[in-house]
This record gives sequence, C-alpha cells and structure tokens, in this order.
Amino acid sequence: MNALDGIRVVDLTHAISGPTCTNALVQMGADVVKVEPPHVGDGFRHYTEHAGEPLLSVPFASINAGKRSIALDLKTEGARNAFWKLIEQADFLVENYRPGVLSRLGFPIEDLRRRNPRLIVISITGFGQSGPLAQWGAYDHIAQAISGIAALGAVEGEPRKIGLPIIDSFTGYIAVIAALAALRRRDASGEGEHVDVAMLDAALKLANQTVSVHSYTGRTPGGTGNKGFRMVPTSEFYPTGEGWIALGANNQAQVEAMLRVLGEEAMLADPRMADHAARVANYDFVRGWLEETLSRWSAEDLETRLTAAKVPAAMIREVGQIVEHPHMAQRGSIQAVDLPGHDRPLATMGPGFPVDTAERHRVPVLGIDGEAILSELGYDSRQIEDLRNEGAFA
Repeated sequence: MNALDGIRVVDLTHAISGPTCTNALVQMGADVVKVEPPHVGDGFRHYTEHAGEPLLSVPFASINAGKRSIALDLKTEGARNAFWKLIEQADFLVENYRPGVLSRLGFPIEDLRRRNPRLIVISITGFGQSGPLAQWGAYDHIAQAISGIAALGAVEGEPRKIGLPIIDSFTGYIAVIAALAALRRRDASGEGEHVDVAMLDAALKLANQTVSVHSYTGRTPGGTGNKGFRMVPTSEFYPTGEGWIALGANNQAQVEAMLRVLGEEAMLADPRMADHAARVANYDFVRGWLEETLSRWSAEDLETRLTAAKVPAAMIREVGQIVEHPHMAQRGSIQAVDLPGHDRPLATMGPGFPVDTAERHRVPVLGIDGEAILSELGYDSRQIEDLRNEGAFA
C-alpha cells in the first residue's frame, strides 16, 4: 500500500516548484489530476532546448510522470463547472499562480473551501500571499539573488548562482511537508486549510544557519566559494594530478587520518597544522601545502583511500557518472518512467527516499486523460462533446 492511496490532488501548477510538490505526492500514491490550458499546456512542456519533443520536454517529464492530464480553458463556463466538480472530490488543490490570480479566474480561496470544507489549498509563490513583495514574480535565480544565496557563493566579489534550480525544487519539497502536515491536521479536525508557501522563505530556510549567524553577530557573511562551512582548508575542493577531489576533514581525528593516508603524519608537528584554530589562522599556508601534496595523487585513488580511512571525501563527478553508479541501482532511488513516442524508458528520481511500488508511471500527453476524468465526474459522451464544441475542453 502506498502512503497516499485514495488521496486526490487537483494540480493547477506549472514550471518547477508546484509540479515538484505534486510529483512527490503522486510518487507516494496520490491520484494527481493536472489541469492545463488546451493546446499549450504547462509552459515547462516547451523547454525542449534541454531535451525532448514538442509538448514533451524532458525537464517537464522529470516532474510530471504519473499524473493525469486534462486540458480545460478555465475562462469558459463549461470548464469552470467541470473544475468545480473536481474540487468537490479533491483532498488537495496545489497552485502556483501569483496572489489574486485564482480569484480572477473565478475561484477565490474562500469559495473553494466553502464548496469543499475538507479541501487543503497549497499556494506556492515567489514571495508569499502577503507582504510588500507579494506581487513580484520570481524564477529560481531571482530567489537565489534576493535571498543572499548567490552572494554566499561569490568568488572574488562576483556572485554565483547554484547551477540548477535548487530553490524551485526545495520550495516544492517544503510544500510537500506543509501538505502532509495539513493532511494530518485534517485527519484530526475534519477541516481543510489554506497553506502559504514562498520561494524566498524556502531559500532562507536553506540558508538558516547563516540567518542565525547574522542575527547573533550583526555581520553579513561574505562569499565562501568552494570553502567548506567550517572555513578550514582541509574541507574544500582541490585539483589533483588527475581530476578534482572534495575533502571533508573537519575534525582533528579526520585530519590526522587524512595525513596518515597521505604519508604526511609529520605535518602535525608543524604548529600551523597542529589543531583546527591553527589551520584556520594559517589558511593560505595549509591550502598551498595541500594543493602541492594532492597534485601527486589522482582523485580516484584519494577517494578510495580516504573513505576507507573514514575521512569524508568524493571525486567531483558529473551527474551522468553518479546516476550510473551501482550504488544508485542498489538503492532504487532512480525510477523508470514511460515517455510517449520512445521505446526506452526515461530515468527520473523517486521522491528522494526509497519507495516500495511496482507501478511504472508514464509522462502525460497534454489532455490525454480528459475524457476519462470527465466521465468520472459524471459527464456523458454528449456533454463531453458539448464542452469540446464550446472550446472548454480539448
């Protein structure tokens, strides 16, 4: 049995943050009905510059497999009536429009919850439902910029964004946590609620330790580049004679073990290497010494030897190198989904933890499940054809 068997989600989301939330819900067993504009669909369907086919980009496929798609033009009366029927049967509505858009479409939050008091509405925005920035638009790099995360990654004064939409994705997972908490409260009270999730809040949650450091010291932490969080040179990225290695020797036992692996135990007698405070105070010396020493090794050999000695370390890999690693296959973290028009399955990540399910999901063609969903709502073939003629449904 899946954790969310019997739970129905109306998915009125697009791009990354909202679909990431509903992606996790479907992977835990929920029936997710994705409502999309006819002919165009979720704009993320068109991100084919990365990979994919028209209306079925691979980025879209990665976070929408397993959902059912219905194409409704919510500006038409017929589509709005069908949407209300969906809402009456739903446990969740997840949406990531700007504040006020749902109301302009004719679905104010209060009306949604009046029509279905058990409904949990998850609203995901850039900056939240209230506050001076509420109407600002946001993409992932905008959230990285305003939250201070881009500044924290600065190198020589130049801000650097993280090279993937990490805030979008993390916001989606914050929304999952919020959804499950709201479902638990509804189990106890019988009442749904409206949950307000913001990308800026999620970004600052990622930077939580830095927020607290600023609160305590009054100082804004500067960019750290590839430095580790403890700011010690024995826990950073280094070039080797072949490849790059990430070292994680943060405490004294790890540093001593690392020096034994390197055959350099004598360095502990150098006062500049003797303890953590000395290594931080003499950063340039320790960094330079490690660069010269590690240049005589390969990253692969170092990874093998250091991890065997219980020192955290890893070669710097590309994504393709790790997804094909036997470790990932053993854990079952990567799932195969069916991509229409392709003979071989598409690899995508599960919910982030192993799940026991035999079901293999497919990526939905725009509107492919529309007739089946309308039939479930009580529409007969004539009424469905009327909706199609009205332009409400495609």
